[in-house]
Amino acid sequence: MRRTIAAFHPTLLALCYLLPAAAHAQPAYFQQEVNYRIEVSLDDRGHFLRGRADITYHNHAPEALDGLYFHLWPNAYRDNNTAFAHQQLRTGSTRFYFADAGSRGFIDSLAFQADGQPVSWAPDTENPDICWLPLARPLEPGDSVTISTPFRVKLPIVFSRLGHEGQAYQITQWYPKPAVYDREGWHPMPYLDMGEFYSEFGNYDVSITLPGNYVVAATGVLQTESERLFLEKRIAESTEQLDTVTQGVRRELFPPSSERLKTIRYTAENVHDFAWFADKRFLVQKEEVLMPSGRMVEAWAFFSKREQHLWKEASTYVGRALSFYSGLVGEYPYPHATAVQAALSAGGGMEYPMITNISLAGDARSLDEVITHEVGHNWFYGILGSNERVHAWMDEGINSYYDHRYSSTYYNGPEFSYLPEFMMAGTELDIFELAYLYQARRHLNQAPDTPSDELSEINYFLGAYELPARALRYLEQYLGTAPFDAAMQAYYRKWQFRHPQPDDFRAHIEATVGKPLPWLFEGILFSNKKQDYAVTGIRREGDSLMVVVRNKGNIAGPFTVSAMAGAEVAQESWVEGFEGEKTIALPAGPYTEVVLDRERATFDLYRKNNTIRLSGILKKVEPLQLHFFAGVENYSRSTIYWSPLLSWNNYDKLMPGLLLYNRIMPERRLEWALAPFYSTNGQALAGLGDIHYNFYPRGDDVQRIVLGFNARSFHYRRYAAAGELLRYTRWQPYLRINFAKPAASNIYKSLQVRGLWVSLQEPAFAADGGFLGKKRRTQFLQEASFFVENRSVLNPSALKVSLEHQQHENISLHDGRYIKASLEWNQAITYERGRNIDIRFFAGAFLYNTGREAGYIEPWAFSLIGQGYNDYRFDDYYLGRSDSDGLWLQQVNIREGGLKNVIGSGFTLGRSNNFIIAANFKAALPRKVLGKLPVKPYFDIGYFDNAMPTGKSDTFSSQLLWSGGLMLSFGNETAAVYFPLVNSKNIQDRYVERGNYWKRVAFSVNLQKLDPWRAVERLEF
Repeated sequence: MRRTIAAFHPTLLALCYLLPAAAHAQPAYFQQEVNYRIEVSLDDRGHFLRGRADITYHNHAPEALDGLYFHLWPNAYRDNNTAFAHQQLRTGSTRFYFADAGSRGFIDSLAFQADGQPVSWAPDTENPDICWLPLARPLEPGDSVTISTPFRVKLPIVFSRLGHEGQAYQITQWYPKPAVYDREGWHPMPYLDMGEFYSEFGNYDVSITLPGNYVVAATGVLQTESERLFLEKRIAESTEQLDTVTQGVRRELFPPSSERLKTIRYTAENVHDFAWFADKRFLVQKEEVLMPSGRMVEAWAFFSKREQHLWKEASTYVGRALSFYSGLVGEYPYPHATAVQAALSAGGGMEYPMITNISLAGDARSLDEVITHEVGHNWFYGILGSNERVHAWMDEGINSYYDHRYSSTYYNGPEFSYLPEFMMAGTELDIFELAYLYQARRHLNQAPDTPSDELSEINYFLGAYELPARALRYLEQYLGTAPFDAAMQAYYRKWQFRHPQPDDFRAHIEATVGKPLPWLFEGILFSNKKQDYAVTGIRREGDSLMVVVRNKGNIAGPFTVSAMAGAEVAQESWVEGFEGEKTIALPAGPYTEVVLDRERATFDLYRKNNTIRLSGILKKVEPLQLHFFAGVENYSRSTIYWSPLLSWNNYDKLMPGLLLYNRIMPERRLEWALAPFYSTNGQALAGLGDIHYNFYPRGDDVQRIVLGFNARSFHYRRYAAAGELLRYTRWQPYLRINFAKPAASNIYKSLQVRGLWVSLQEPAFAADGGFLGKKRRTQFLQEASFFVENRSVLNPSALKVSLEHQQHENISLHDGRYIKASLEWNQAITYERGRNIDIRFFAGAFLYNTGREAGYIEPWAFSLIGQGYNDYRFDDYYLGRSDSDGLWLQQVNIREGGLKNVIGSGFTLGRSNNFIIAANFKAALPRKVLGKLPVKPYFDIGYFDNAMPTGKSDTFSSQLLWSGGLMLSFGNETAAVYFPLVNSKNIQDRYVERGNYWKRVAFSVNLQKLDPWRAVERLEF
């Protein structure tokens, strides 16, 4: 196999980049230094830390500083008004929001002094975990100041990183800490769960006082000899115990705390944080690892019995990770690396200098890979101290690239088995590619170089971790492994113990490899642009094979062109990226097909256009494949998915059917689904289908435009006198516009315009009343609806405003016309975790209606009660749409007025040719009342204006309906049963006519909530 990459002279290239850089140079690099001396004690009864910090701040900036920003990150857990609390709600968690005060945390008892003089400090007006310390005199370049303060920290339960689980303590982000000041200025930042940190390098001297039987793991080198002996004894005891361990212990009690206190001291040099963990139950293991220089480094593991059968190998995993990164990146400079098994809510692991916190892993491989990733952060974050909050990809992404190489070395590649095997069968996509395409095809992906708090959850996973990791793999494959490794090792040597920024990384990589890489930086890392090359043609010209390739995306990245002879690669070369179209010449040969990007190094959006065969009629069309039920895209096949179906209504009776569709994950531009059924009662076909095309404009205002058409046809009525079934057929063309929004926002806006054509079979009669057969009545209406939805986990809401128009033939065969407007508002009030009071309001009025004062209720009249007979749009699914009695009459749908009463088509109660207004209330009862029973009280009230001539004498009370009772709901109200207990007189009168109580009980079935495609479409993180 031949591999070719166009070469550039590195010296010339470096000059080309250095000259313009000099013209637009940033301020000269400088770096502050912060040294700490901290004394702290642990109160394990009240869960408090009490301590004192002396912090010496050295100003190496070229300008004087008139004050210092400090972080007070324990205050993130103080109340619901912090950035952490807001982010928890945005990402869907109410655990902290509803936590009691005793479970929360804070830092207080602060009394800052600067060189012994009191400082009048002020908290930030928006973030209580940031404060400003003005200095009595400016801190000049080259000078230093010592900031001293006592402090007290109330430790929260583990909501994120800092905290305790019983008497197991994770002491992280716990002390007053200066913000970074660099050539870009100050970087004060509130604590966040999704979003990490940026701190100054320095030295730490930390003394910890706590009960004597606690086992402590910490950043730095232990200086207390008695504690060294204590740990050596613990290692021996642990080793003996672990020799026979084969499983974990589900529950392990805390032993009583010793009355004797101990003080242990740690020192650490050239680090930018200090964390420690304490637990009386810790088992301990230690190994020594030989570094390339011949130096020995200790690899420690501290863990409880919960997953002891896995953790007994953890020190080996730590040591192996140290060796792996030291060999590929650069030698580990610190004296030890430690992994600690402890509670953690912020992901599977969290890194600190020399030490990492690992949560429950589940299996040995997962534990090894998480430990490796977190140990790797000692290089990418610990030693190369980038700004994790603003440029998360510089530590998470680069580190993920290396942990993927580790997995490829020891486990045959990263494991991404998060979907059922039957869905992944036949696809080469892993979960990262699937997640990326799921976002990118919908134009919801974000640039990796986006501040953490502006990323959606899935884009944080993609942009901070996987996308930059794959981008570096792409670069490695393009450059070759040896040149890539040399460039990264040089980057490590140049920037260790410093604060590299993205521009620094780019300048170094481009200068080292000797070529510009705009496709990597502007294309992949700094934007959300898309990559999509397509083979558009192929022809032979003499001894060459001419392959025509078009760049349909907006990243001009390099890619490989492979000429295949069956399953063998006959010829392969790299092609530099380009815009537009290019013809690539290959030497002719006995090839069967040509493939772009065979090893999937690029971020190609649609790989189905990457292959062309040299023979056959449809050279670019993949072979057809039928796949049962569901799956993930297989770009080497044209797949149709199928599944048997069963349906039922009271007219068609049992309907066996078949679902055929091409809709999958990730989204396609053209999507369709067809579900034909056979009506066993009507002995005829029935069914439904949908086809639509997804457009993605390149502007900033619209995220997606969907142009589609759907149809369905079933029987809806039985004319018993003639034994005839009557059919409805509905066609609906539609246009839906989803407006763009900030990725971190939970506010969704859309506009839908649809035309609705409904054809109804009805009985035809002669003048003498004799049945003549069936006739058709048609209606065609147009509707525009605007939707606003707040999908917040706390107090979610939704608003729908609609305008509908129809020209029609009325009951007198005269032309009629109406314009009706409606507003529906839904508001949930979250009063307890997972418990809401739901309020719904509806108002509808005819702006124009030729039948407003008709002597009958028109089919499109507003209705306080949604039943089958008044669903003139045929939007909902009813089991007995036209039944006048029996169980199926009791089905209701929550639309328009939303009342849940069984009235029947023979009454005009609750229906209006003019306007209605209604409100609906329901409440999930507190867990302590009913536990998990799905019982909710409900109450509905509505007013309808009876504009018919017969309604002129109606009173307000006769047009006011109200009803309340208890409902049983199932599957997030996919189905519900309503038991009325109190009713207005007009409803009660109808109920008396209906007879026994059970004929008053209504039920609803919302099949739209079972639509898997609707669920996938709404799936955003």
